[in-house]
Amino acid sequence: MQQMTRREFLKKTAAAAAGTAFLGGCAPAYNRGAKPTLNFWAFTETRIAWQRKAWELYKQRKKPDFELNFIVFPYNQMHDKIMIVSQAGSGGPDIADIEISQFSRYIKGDVIFVDMTPKLQEIGALDKFYRPSATDPWSWQGKVYGLGNELNTCLLSYRWDIWEKAGIKTPIETWEEFVEIGKKFHRDTKKYLIDVEFTGWGQWWMLTLQQGGGFFGPDGQPTLNSKEGVNTLSFWQQSLKDGWTTYRPSGPAYNTALFNGDITSLLGPSWNFSGFVQQSLPNTKGKWHLQPFPRWTEGGSRTATWGGTGVCVLRTSPYIEEALDFVIWEHTTTEAVMFDFEERQVWPTWRPAFEDPRLTEPIEFFDNQRVGELIEEVSPEINKWYNSPFWPETTDACVRKGITPALQNLRMSPKQALDNAQQEALDIIEFETA
Repeated sequence: MQQMTRREFLKKTAAAAAGTAFLGGCAPAYNRGAKPTLNFWAFTETRIAWQRKAWELYKQRKKPDFELNFIVFPYNQMHDKIMIVSQAGSGGPDIADIEISQFSRYIKGDVIFVDMTPKLQEIGALDKFYRPSATDPWSWQGKVYGLGNELNTCLLSYRWDIWEKAGIKTPIETWEEFVEIGKKFHRDTKKYLIDVEFTGWGQWWMLTLQQGGGFFGPDGQPTLNSKEGVNTLSFWQQSLKDGWTTYRPSGPAYNTALFNGDITSLLGPSWNFSGFVQQSLPNTKGKWHLQPFPRWTEGGSRTATWGGTGVCVLRTSPYIEEALDFVIWEHTTTEAVMFDFEERQVWPTWRPAFEDPRLTEPIEFFDNQRVGELIEEVSPEINKWYNSPFWPETTDACVRKGITPALQNLRMSPKQALDNAQQEALDIIEFETA
């Protein structure tokens, strides 16, 4: 008997597992009458609400000769099933929502998604996106494998009622100025201008990307100990040494600190400054304003991007052209992307959509500030960044060996900590690819 190769074994076992999974409620593509039905897999009903509406509009506008069936799974289950069916070679969805941190799983070896670049170039759409949010997270080796509609432009959100009482003038233009204001504010009030996240990479990522750094270089290799990364970690460590920031409280204590004004600002995109704050602190309505990030250098970027989910088309789909047409259409049609702004107050990555006045109307929660105008102003400044097949290994090493040790042990050199993280990531990658 001929010996089975490891690849053949994986494909056969994956096929068997996929069959079992589908018996548990995961239906393959099927026909309703004469029209084929494409399956769209997602992991939250909240995120696909706009896409259901986009599909209805697509049917009105384009009269497609196919149907679309939305299926929602738990987060981990959906991403795992996609890996299984892709290895099996059939039986999975035609279209899938892929969360940003999961994309790397599917580009180790043969990429399982369809390259959208030729279609996007053909219709002249690429340059009409804010690409660091729309395409960079789902790109690899110069090819675009998914589209994200969530702009996720990062801003500094602050309690204007408290800052005004303390005599703080905004916008704060530079991080150097931010430090001096933070020191005085803490001396005068015993409160904190901002807190420090020491068990995650969000703050480190935003301020590093703002400077043009990130987790990876163009070749997909880690760049944790870049000068930008070291500068960011040094900034946060020094703030703790000087006492004008504090460690982020865990759980409900963080919400309480923001509500009471013990911590008076936060960094992040709309899912943080709008979604999180409005849901968790509704009684602070009207007490928040937003401004761009302070600059690191003259003429430097005043923002970053963080998070997102992209829509991808699987190569195993028998209806690739139909799937691509819908996915690209919904992300390049203003009326379609505006559905998500109406649903979740998500500003779109499609630049022409900002001609719609709804995106720049005053928002009551932010004291009637025109938040959309600010987002439109700074979004072109988001720096390009790179993804990699080694996202989970690298982000884990960044926190476990770099960020947390340097922020818990204030005597530790930030450069040494990130050198350790860089080496840890490289060692794991070498082991996995040996």
